[in-house]
Amino acid sequence: MNPFTIGIAQHEKFCNRRLEIETLKKNMLAGIHTVVYAPRRYGKSSLARVVTGELEGDMTGIFIDLFSVTSSANAVQKIYRGIISSLGAKAADRSSFAQKMSAIFKKIRLSLEFDPATTAPEFSLSLSDQPAEIHLEQVIANLDEYCNSQAIKVCLVLDEFQEICNLKDAKMVEALLREGMQNAKCVSFLMMGSRRTLLRDMFEDKKRPFYKSAYVLKLSHIPTGEFTVFLEERFAGAKIPISPEEAVAIVNFTDGYPFYTQKLAMLYYELKQAGEPLASACQQLLEMESADFENIFVALTTHQKQLLKAVAAAGPKNLFAASFLADHGLGSQGGIQSSLKKLKTLDLIENTDQGWRVTDPIFARWLLI
Repeated sequence: MNPFTIGIAQHEKFCNRRLEIETLKKNMLAGIHTVVYAPRRYGKSSLARVVTGELEGDMTGIFIDLFSVTSSANAVQKIYRGIISSLGAKAADRSSFAQKMSAIFKKIRLSLEFDPATTAPEFSLSLSDQPAEIHLEQVIANLDEYCNSQAIKVCLVLDEFQEICNLKDAKMVEALLREGMQNAKCVSFLMMGSRRTLLRDMFEDKKRPFYKSAYVLKLSHIPTGEFTVFLEERFAGAKIPISPEEAVAIVNFTDGYPFYTQKLAMLYYELKQAGEPLASACQQLLEMESADFENIFVALTTHQKQLLKAVAAAGPKNLFAASFLADHGLGSQGGIQSSLKKLKTLDLIENTDQGWRVTDPIFARWLLI
């Protein structure tokens, strides 16, 4: 079995982050609502699964993915479904559970159906004719009421939380969720997001409902030493040992980016058995990610593409330096503002202590091919 994964990494496939895990566990148990932000594919979902797994027995984890949310009605339906699915999975008697849920969540239609193929019981849920605003106003309060009646606590994980910013009535959704979060006694919020500019604005803008409402945790870079030891141990445990130099080379190629590090190691594990070098695995990784990168790239304007490629090539300290603009044909300082704003909003570039860079290190490599 390949010792690496490109899915949710748990147990021995999860690399370190003990400090973050302990911080989040303490916060959830203490009712300290927390927002975690990091680039996409940085291990946020895996971290949440590890945290809720270690909280098992003290708290129940409820996972809701808001990435594809399209409206306030869609958002509240996703929240309801996540609550019912997570709590229902632990119910010994699903029929009585459905009755309890219907008594608490009075504004949804909940029924128990049986899959015709497997005969497994499944919950069927639909919203009443009430507007989404009414549901959002009550869903967290109702969940808190249920938790209190059952003497349980819940860790409510809202993944890609920043996507509610794109809804037509985003301010209303934010305000009502903020009210529910503020009043909850048995529900701790763990909000996660990858579009960091949007997420930071939600919690740092004084005019927004979520301003200063949560503990903010930025996922930092996993130290190279920790990641290389992890890789060596995983390869050795699978009877395909690698040298410390190979482990360092993997981390260097991916810049320690968790998803890509796992994926490159997974590819190399297979290729090494066939006698192929690490370079072959690196090339394969670039080819496999190419379609995703092309989709991102073609959606940009010509000037945004120019700026993105220039950042990948030069990693400038100052984006507005005359030499940088001239070398890459980017025009005037004023002309760069619009492209910069868009690329930052999409979290495609970021400003670091070392200078500006493309957020995704493999995307950066692909841009230079």
